[in-house]
Amino acid sequence: MGPNQAPLFPIRILKIAIWFTVFFYLFFLIFNTSFTIMGVDVGDFLKQYLGAFFGVYLSTTFKVFSVSLFLHLSLFSLVYFTYHFLKQPDVSWIHLSAWVVLIEGLALLHSMVSYPQIYGEFFFFRYPSFAPFLYFLTDHTNPGYFSLVLGILILGFVFVLFRQIYLHKNKESFFVLVHVLILGLIHTSGYYMMGILYFAILFWQGKQYQRIHIKSYGIILFLLILFYLVPGIWTRIEAFTHSNEKGKPPVFIIAADSLRYDKIGFKINGESITPNIDLFAKDGFVFHDHHTTIPRTFPSWADLLTGQYAMSHKVRDMFPSPEEKQRIGSASFPTIQQKLKEIGYRGYAIGSFAADIFPRANFGFDEVHAPNFNARIMTVQRTAESQLFLMPFLTGSWFSGGMYLEEMDGLSTWGDGSRILDRFRSILKREGDGAFSVTYFSSVIHFPYTPAYPYYKTFTDPNYYGKYKYLKFVDPTNSSTPNEEETKQIRGLFDSAVYAFDSEFGDIISELKDKGIYDEAIIILTADHGEALYEDVHGQGHGEHLRGEAVTHVPFIIKFPKSTNPTKPDHEFFGITSSVDIYPTLMDYFGISTKQKFPGRSLLPNLGKTNWEEDRLIYAETGIWFSDAGDHFFQKQRIPYPNILSLHQVIPEEDYQIMITDPIYRETIAFSKHRSVQNSDYKLIYIPTRQGVLFELYDRKKDPLNKKNLYPNHPMATKMKDMLYKTVIQWEDATLAGEYLIPSSLSDINENL
Repeated sequence: MGPNQAPLFPIRILKIAIWFTVFFYLFFLIFNTSFTIMGVDVGDFLKQYLGAFFGVYLSTTFKVFSVSLFLHLSLFSLVYFTYHFLKQPDVSWIHLSAWVVLIEGLALLHSMVSYPQIYGEFFFFRYPSFAPFLYFLTDHTNPGYFSLVLGILILGFVFVLFRQIYLHKNKESFFVLVHVLILGLIHTSGYYMMGILYFAILFWQGKQYQRIHIKSYGIILFLLILFYLVPGIWTRIEAFTHSNEKGKPPVFIIAADSLRYDKIGFKINGESITPNIDLFAKDGFVFHDHHTTIPRTFPSWADLLTGQYAMSHKVRDMFPSPEEKQRIGSASFPTIQQKLKEIGYRGYAIGSFAADIFPRANFGFDEVHAPNFNARIMTVQRTAESQLFLMPFLTGSWFSGGMYLEEMDGLSTWGDGSRILDRFRSILKREGDGAFSVTYFSSVIHFPYTPAYPYYKTFTDPNYYGKYKYLKFVDPTNSSTPNEEETKQIRGLFDSAVYAFDSEFGDIISELKDKGIYDEAIIILTADHGEALYEDVHGQGHGEHLRGEAVTHVPFIIKFPKSTNPTKPDHEFFGITSSVDIYPTLMDYFGISTKQKFPGRSLLPNLGKTNWEEDRLIYAETGIWFSDAGDHFFQKQRIPYPNILSLHQVIPEEDYQIMITDPIYRETIAFSKHRSVQNSDYKLIYIPTRQGVLFELYDRKKDPLNKKNLYPNHPMATKMKDMLYKTVIQWEDATLAGEYLIPSSLSDINENL
């Protein structure tokens, strides 16, 4: 016997949906596939990866295809129901397909205007002749236009459905209402495989709806509505279980990737681009000369959260080996979250694509709401990005989707902070007035600088029409400097991204105030590093060199609970501070004893003062160099090693993470790093080369761009050189060979982790 077909689900609808999905999936796969990420060709890497792990690629393809199939089954079924209720059940496949293409086309246009950066590679690398179409959309429309049309279509369907229910009140119309609610649940939750199973049952046994008593539909509808309310109910239930520790201030560490210090309060046309941060600064202590220890995200956060230098815990680049990662959160390198847990705190991490570092090491969080980063996830992203009709649903720009593929959270061109704000709000509801900490990390300012609509228009030139109109593609091998118009556009994108983060930060503060949390909370605002934006010869990016103020000088504002915050004559501190000061400051505030010695200092004794009583020097070092080609000054002043695509390995047993596991390469990277010490007035940079060690000494106040090297004739040269060697020998257990610093090897460290 064949399947028991129902008029509502004729088998031809299934066939049309499958053929439609297969056709467009193959069409976009053939004509819209690229091995480029943010403008960098990773074709050789992906070909090597796909060859070695072809099974993973097949499972990825199945995953993306399944999402597409579920969405098309949903759309075709809803369009067919409309025709069915209008007494046209024999509608042709052409008409059905045309409506689905219209709906998906409108959703795509909405997504293009909301996040044009997501489609940047399509319009600027694959099919640049189509770029004027994107220009037209973003210049003359806004997402609301397409939302309105889509809303009218949905309202039309709802009208037809409820008219059918009102006129007939039969099982068929109630069953369609149940069907719509089920699809809505699956769409908002992202459980697409359950959706496909649901459709398989419908097409096989769909006629069974005729056996259900019409009164039973009332119970089913009630249960479905309850399911819609379950997340909110569950959040309130969890709030009771997480509120055992009362009276302890919640701790919020809020950071933006690449946020430069000089952008706080920076004015354009007489108006500050950070109005919310400016207002917050009035409630906190502002540290004006604050610096990160290493301008790369993973090691910078490892330093901040352990209070130790990268040269001590050994996570010194974005791709640490398993042995290096395991040191984070160990007995020798406990994190802030682990120490807070000892006194009853729960810890959360929330972030967008640059926050992919948090799942990759034991930072001590109870929950991590951030994307991961590995070769498998990159493959999912590459495959999904080729499917233009699918992207609006995967990014959630179409009616609250965005949960289908968690891998899309790590999409570097998706600079929308609203999705992580929702997770932040959920945690606040869940925790109530309990003891908890949240580390919130926004990536909107990280290159390729991708604020969503309308922010990408805020400070950019409306008359600029080039490849940097919506984002800055990054190619580390290209040392050419953009022309004046392009440089202005890139800086405008960066300022727009800063403004977008400030709005995001304002929403966070408003949420804390609305919940009555703000006054008694500890709130820290900072950044993992800054960004060079073509000042002098510094290029664009971070981690490649230590010249200038742009890449290490970051904001640092801390607000303590109102009830315990002593009245001080000054809330601005101008002495130099370091990101490793945050750990001992919090330990000091909470009175948590620690066995470790720290290179940083508690800042509590200096609250209300304006400077240190004695001269202080802080340390910084460069990150890993991604490219072994180019004509930048720092690529000439370096000990060469292969580019990142040659250094890395994909480790299947580590969830296909991309790592540098060869100990020779790891030690070469450590040996080659540029290092610096600086005080409030001067900066000394140590640069090992094949020809010997170079030193550069700059006057930070008179020469902030570091153009005039004062070494070796300045009186501070010898003193700062001695302090740099002393610092590295102390915290890295390094040795000297002539003027070269020889880092300690991880294999030489015997430690019980």
